[in-house]
Amino acid sequence: MTHTEEAGLTGPVAGDTAPSSEATASAAAPVPAPTPAELPLPAVPSAELPALLEAMLLVAPGPTPVGELARGAGVPEGEVERALADLAERFADDGAGVIVQRHAGTVQLASSPRFAPHVRRFLKLDRETRLSTAALETLAIVAYQQPVTRAEIDAVRGVDSSGVLATLHGRGLVEQVGRLSAPGNPVQYGTTAAFLRHFGLRSVADLPPLGAVDGQDAREALAEAARPVAGQEPAADPDAAG
Repeated sequence: MTHTEEAGLTGPVAGDTAPSSEATASAAAPVPAPTPAELPLPAVPSAELPALLEAMLLVAPGPTPVGELARGAGVPEGEVERALADLAERFADDGAGVIVQRHAGTVQLASSPRFAPHVRRFLKLDRETRLSTAALETLAIVAYQQPVTRAEIDAVRGVDSSGVLATLHGRGLVEQVGRLSAPGNPVQYGTTAAFLRHFGLRSVADLPPLGAVDGQDAREALAEAARPVAGQEPAADPDAAG
């Protein structure tokens, strides 16, 4: 055997190159599996959308924005709104034990108000915490006039409501919803989803009408009374405990 033949047997063939370590690693690396959020959603018939939303709301940790429900269902928000209306109507027609509650663009399921005593006993909440007269007065003003500032509440009640507001805020019945475009930008208050649960309401639209006071619509009278008198300080509230 010649030297050339021996080299041909033992050495690499001309033009051949060994694969690079990068190419080998690339070929061996597994393709990452798509995450659940990247997987296509199975189409849900329109007739099934209310049931799908019911299932989603049952596992939701709290009040859920309509936009999140739409993303989860893979449908436009308009379809979600129509399905929620169908769901609420079905619950009402069937006498279901749950209701659909709406608050500030969010949705949640809650137990029906007619079963409140039984639910309280089941949850061992037999000793219901009652609100004081001052707290109920303040809460009513917030509910019917929201968004409303503390000064406007003081003007209606004629006393300083800061302590009562703090109590209601601590119990989660009222919350800060904005600021008034006025000197000092005072905080505006509104009711919460917990307020709806406490009083068994589907939304603030279910609040009973106020009627009339001395021949004047009560809402107008309330709004008129809420205009603070310049330079007048409210008196201390003798019943400030919540």
